[in-house]
Amino acid sequence: MVSATQQTQRIRRRKARTAGTRRKRSERAHGTPKFPIHPAGYDQNAPDALRAATPAEAQAKK
Repeated sequence: MVSATQQTQRIRRRKARTAGTRRKRSERAHGTPKFPIHPAGYDQNAPDALRAATPAEAQAKK
């Protein structure tokens, strides 16, 4: 028989390892929630803004 401290530590390690498993499984199955890519008021000229592909780039991807 192990001590109460050892048993508690094992239980805590096990719970920490499995924490979030149900949420992660659910998100894999149903996808992540929808959220706006560009919120209202977003500057399209911002450095991190996605640029529209030029026709040459579109042909290169095909």
